[in-house]
Amino acid sequence: MNKKIKTKSLNTFIQILIFILFIIIIFIIINYYLISILNIKSNLDNNPKKIKKSIEIIISRYKEDLKWTTIEPFNKYKYIVYNKGDDDDYIKSNVKISYNLKNQGKCDHTYLYHLYHNYNNLSDIVVFLPGCLDIYFKYSKAKLLLNCIEKYNEAFFIIDYKSTTSIFHDFFYYQMEEYKSITKTNEVEDGNLKIKKSNIRPFGNWYKKYFDFDIQNITLFGILSFNKKDIYNHEKIYYYNHMKNLEGYINSEVEHYYEKVWEALIFPLNNTLTLNYSNTISNIVIYYLVKYSKYYKNDVGLIYWNAIYFINKYTYYNI
Repeated sequence: MNKKIKTKSLNTFIQILIFILFIIIIFIIINYYLISILNIKSNLDNNPKKIKKSIEIIISRYKEDLKWTTIEPFNKYKYIVYNKGDDDDYIKSNVKISYNLKNQGKCDHTYLYHLYHNYNNLSDIVVFLPGCLDIYFKYSKAKLLLNCIEKYNEAFFIIDYKSTTSIFHDFFYYQMEEYKSITKTNEVEDGNLKIKKSNIRPFGNWYKKYFDFDIQNITLFGILSFNKKDIYNHEKIYYYNHMKNLEGYINSEVEHYYEKVWEALIFPLNNTLTLNYSNTISNIVIYYLVKYSKYYKNDVGLIYWNAIYFINKYTYYNI
């Protein structure tokens, strides 16, 4: 009897100990991120505002209604819309000017097209947004970006994944075998198109062809901003050449390579501030989502990114 009592007491003690250790680990993690975020915010708050910088916001649209442009904070701005395809049925109350483009290369082609054709008359801060901001995490990221720009009068590069080594190392073997858009307006067309494989594979070999330096940061979902001084790190023809790489296909593997290298495209970001929105959990998850790419853009990825942006929005990053 005493032996059973002792065993039961020992099991209870072990369970209590495990629970206490779990609480301590959670506390350490939360404390670490709180300190990190407080340091980021402190650095931003200590950055004095200068003369109000001019802002231009470019939207890459394909069949979306753009209702989000009428909601705060988006309704404070006027937009340049690149309309990809024949559909012209969208809300234009906050549209400054629109252009029609052939539907190719996803939003990355649109952004490079704008940089090339407007190279000599860019605003101080250039913001790029996809038309599909009705998805929660994209909406939250775009709202965070505009709030940061408005509050600190600076362009921001929001980091969704931060490598401890390099993107080249982490995603060297990444390939996109198939792709289905998470946006309903694109889903039918993309779903009927077989993905065009890159002539240079995998991602690491493609990266080596175009960049001879390492980057550590990935920003996702086509939600970007840059200080024009950083854009001028490269000549106009540079953006033209990259733009041409994305032409000819609606659904190509190269689009998914370009999504990961916007830091490299504009590198170095000497005048654009970085905001690290990633954390250990998100870095681990995205690494394996990308490694096993069939999970990258489907419901698993959708649920994951919705959760990450919901958690961060209501904890540290409500700037």
